Amino acid sequence: MKTKTPPVLSGVVVLLLALAAGGAGCSRSENDADLQVAHEAFAEDVRTLDPASAYDSNSLTVVGSIYEQLFQYAYLADTYRLVPLLAADLPRYSPDRRTVTIRIKTGVNFQDDPSFEQSQGKGRELTAHDFVYALKRLALPSLQSPGWWILDGKIQGINVFRERLLKASKDELPRIFGEELEGLRAVDNHTLQLKLVRPYPQLLNVLAMPFTSPVPREAVQAYADSDGNLTDRAVGTGPFVLKDWSRDRRLVLDRNPGFHPDFYPTEGAAEFRKQGLLADAGKLLPFLDRVVIDIISEQQPRWQAFLRGEQDRITLPRDQYAHSISGRSTLLPPLADRGIRLNIETGTTFYYLSFNVKDPILSNKYLRQALSSAINREKYIEVFTSGTGRKMTHALPPGLADRQKEAKLRFDYDLKRAKALLKRAGYPEGKGLPALNFDLRGADSLSRQAGDFFIEQFAAIGVKLNVIPNTFAAFLEKAKQGGLQVSLSGWSLDYPDAENVYQLFYGPNRSPGPNESNYDSRSLNRLYEAMAALQPGRQRAALVARMEELLQEDVAWAYLYYFARYDLSQPWLQNYRANDLILNRFKYYRVSNETKRRFVPAN
Repeated sequence: MKTKTPPVLSGVVVLLLALAAGGAGCSRSENDADLQVAHEAFAEDVRTLDPASAYDSNSLTVVGSIYEQLFQYAYLADTYRLVPLLAADLPRYSPDRRTVTIRIKTGVNFQDDPSFEQSQGKGRELTAHDFVYALKRLALPSLQSPGWWILDGKIQGINVFRERLLKASKDELPRIFGEELEGLRAVDNHTLQLKLVRPYPQLLNVLAMPFTSPVPREAVQAYADSDGNLTDRAVGTGPFVLKDWSRDRRLVLDRNPGFHPDFYPTEGAAEFRKQGLLADAGKLLPFLDRVVIDIISEQQPRWQAFLRGEQDRITLPRDQYAHSISGRSTLLPPLADRGIRLNIETGTTFYYLSFNVKDPILSNKYLRQALSSAINREKYIEVFTSGTGRKMTHALPPGLADRQKEAKLRFDYDLKRAKALLKRAGYPEGKGLPALNFDLRGADSLSRQAGDFFIEQFAAIGVKLNVIPNTFAAFLEKAKQGGLQVSLSGWSLDYPDAENVYQLFYGPNRSPGPNESNYDSRSLNRLYEAMAALQPGRQRAALVARMEELLQEDVAWAYLYYFARYDLSQPWLQNYRANDLILNRFKYYRVSNETKRRFVPAN
């Protein structure tokens, strides 16, 4: 896809200024010192503003502030709990759970935008038809949406619809796209109905993903490129609107003056209540007038900008851990003396070694068990995360439903056992075992250090490695082709459900699918299929426990660690919490200018 220069948003800017001048929305002038402005820095620019195409974290953060979805994760819950956002309430299910009916809130309007020509630029009301349109866009071949998988094989008629689009001529596309689908329709302006091929317990998680954001047909017709992408324009119902975007330099969001009533949470977990995050309970959102995102590619300049008070939050750089924190949770002076806060949250990203069980050598279960038993995970975590990672003892990260609370890693570090297992595998002290190809996801110095670490670990039992650096694109292509033997891999959950993890071990998902280990167990496949069709609960937890027992015995992966986010926030940034899956976080933030003036004197 070609990158193009974003057009000047003159119509949008003029309209917003006119509204401000007329007393709508925020009445303060742009130079008012009391304007609440949050500042952040991204290492890379946003790639796209199209919800159907956004899949990188930076794009998702901006898309999540301009657009909204039917459901969202409760901001102050200590578990991943979904609550209605654009939905008026939770869905109604038919007895067989294959027909899902969702009421849409009334009185929600898209932001004002010149593309709404019939209303002279005034944003029209959101309807159920906009959700139908947005979901159908995921099937468009020209978009090549990375979100197609959330519908693929799930909605009645959607795959036939996509096949017809694939075969259609350019002239036929509009007619086919406009046809009604059996499994996806607007019953009326405020009622959406989905008919599923089979029960889909992950449906609400999917409907909280930005892929499903309602997009007005008018904006697509006015601004989309030849492939149908809204790469650099955004017209949503969310709390912010795009004010300016200077590629690779800065992106600015302004408060949406027509934003529908939305309120700060009135309840939250005890830990967040203790931190004072419920001080704004029940108040109207958003608090911010503007969000300024600077693109600063190098880590050190981002860190210096934070120290100067130019950025409100930052993920603590790895090389600053020793200078910034004591143990795992105590912020050191002078940062603590400046009122800077440390926010820690074990997220939904984890890292592991993947073993290709289709490989003639790695198909040996005892060899995989030996390799897992040769890894000193505590040392790895200390060296590569400065002790901040959490040892991975279960395929599911903490906080997910149905995960056993007391999870224990079966083939943990034990050199004596590793050597015994290697002998059982037929390679006493490594004799007769050829060097294993070990692929890295990168070619940078940190990746090479990781390769050196595992060379040393496996040498202790007589196993040799041939370390292969890759570009990330080359690594993904090798995985797709099933060409990896041993690899250092990671996964970030798309949504917090066991299915999103165990799909990585499901036999039919083997290469070129997401199951890069090519693990294919008839027993696990049956358990996975049964588990994936159930709602979280006692029966599902029992299936998860049995799958985990199988995986820990077969060692398709050698678990390493769960990533923990260590974020720093300035004393003037209020209502901040770190979370990988809450993408609309800007609407909760408040900036205290009075506090900021105390800590950052004016030049």
